[in-house]
Amino acid sequence: MIQKSGKIIKPKTNWIFPYKNEHPTDQLKIKLLFNEKIKGDRIVGLKARIESGKIHQLHIHENEYVLVYSLSGNCLVTIGKTTKTILPHTMMFIPPRVPHRFYNKFSVPWEGIAFAIGTRSKINNVWLED
Repeated sequence: MIQKSGKIIKPKTNWIFPYKNEHPTDQLKIKLLFNEKIKGDRIVGLKARIESGKIHQLHIHENEYVLVYSLSGNCLVTIGKTTKTILPHTMMFIPPRVPHRFYNKFSVPWEGIAFAIGTRSKINNVWLED
């Protein structure tokens, strides 16, 4: 359960592909946990899942800071010019305008929790590859 504006809420339970309209081949699934506006700024919390062999395409966020915490599975993650295999219980920080990609080349799904903090009304991805 997540506290939202002083109230306890339950996250949505269905996995969705949020970026299919923006990037049809992107394979990130999410469950939205919360989306809060606070004095003109916004924070989005979500649970992310990437199935085995799938990819969250290379992109940037123009004005958002992103924190990602790996919950389970392994994932090959590129942030800027660095690519590493991320294990469970690992935190990643992605500043605005830094290219990043998540590729699950492993045999089990990868899941994590992400927080995007910025000033736009929704997460704005700028896709850098087809």
